[in-house]
Amino acid sequence: MFCGAYPKHNGTMTGTSSSASIVAGACALMLQWGIANENYEELNTFRVRSLLIKCCNREPNVEYPNEQWGYGRLDLASVLRSLI
Repeated sequence: MFCGAYPKHNGTMTGTSSSASIVAGACALMLQWGIANENYEELNTFRVRSLLIKCCNREPNVEYPNEQWGYGRLDLASVLRSLI
């Protein structure tokens, strides 16, 4: 579930519509940091994908990937720590 600002109030969103846009933004930030800012010029989409999957938060008794959670919950802070 994503909580955030809407044009007239705060609210929540669920599903792939909200999660896909958030993950796309995270990928863009990672590629900007790595390539555009020249911190990790070898960074590519394959490496970004593997980092996102590796650094997901996962529940201990759930098998991943699965239909509801995919590979787990996005943890961009963990991804960025692994890049530094």
